[in-house]
Amino acid sequence: MLKKTLIIILYLLLTGVLCCYFIFSAKITKEGKMHEMCHQIKVVILDSAEIRFVSKTEIADLIVDNGITPGESKLRHINNYQIEQLLNKRTAVKKSEVSYTRDGILRVIILQRKPILRLQTENGGFYMDENAYVFPLIKGFSPFVPVVSGEIPLKIPPKYNGYVKNNEQWANSLKDLCLYILKNESWDALIEQIYVDSRGILSFIPRDGDFEIIFGDIDKIEYKFKKLYAFYKDILPNVGPEKYCKINLQFDKQIVCKKTNKNIEI
Repeated sequence: MLKKTLIIILYLLLTGVLCCYFIFSAKITKEGKMHEMCHQIKVVILDSAEIRFVSKTEIADLIVDNGITPGESKLRHINNYQIEQLLNKRTAVKKSEVSYTRDGILRVIILQRKPILRLQTENGGFYMDENAYVFPLIKGFSPFVPVVSGEIPLKIPPKYNGYVKNNEQWANSLKDLCLYILKNESWDALIEQIYVDSRGILSFIPRDGDFEIIFGDIDKIEYKFKKLYAFYKDILPNVGPEKYCKINLQFDKQIVCKKTNKNIEI
């Protein structure tokens, strides 16, 4: 009798274990099939608070337009590298990373190009980033960067994006100058426009004051800004902003100031 009871108990336990196994296996299979499918495209734009050249919706729509549909496309059919190449061709996208999670989410991380200056050329407007990469202006967002105009010695084709292929040294020097300006809050707030004359001489147009700051060639950047700092600290407070019309930083160990011709009322 006891032996028969043990057999029945063992049978019931075995039946229970087998039932649990089949239920669990079915669940795993079902979840596995669900995970094979792309259920969502999640876009993360790392620097969106500062730069707004592209939006999450724009990136997601671009991916959908290229054949990836949430709820229909299978993850194993999605080529992450091809998507990255597609996104990296966007003018303002510096880098993209594409991956997918176990729960079927296609995750896209976007890093935008950060402009440090704006070029006004005969072929239109362009931005230059911290690597001297240029790309056309983009509607809907205008970053607060110095505007460079005049006789710019760079040949940039219309709607071009890429590295400058002529006069690279000048382009890199201009990049270094603007990076120096942007890293200093005082100079960043002061310098609004940079003008290049036919000789390649640079002049700054400050936001305050009616004078022109002649910087000269793009050399001795730190030294020239030390002289400009001395002018603002030691000279300008004593004479006022209307005393001079030009402040020349080109010459060693001196600041050459040209007096304005207009009368100053006291």
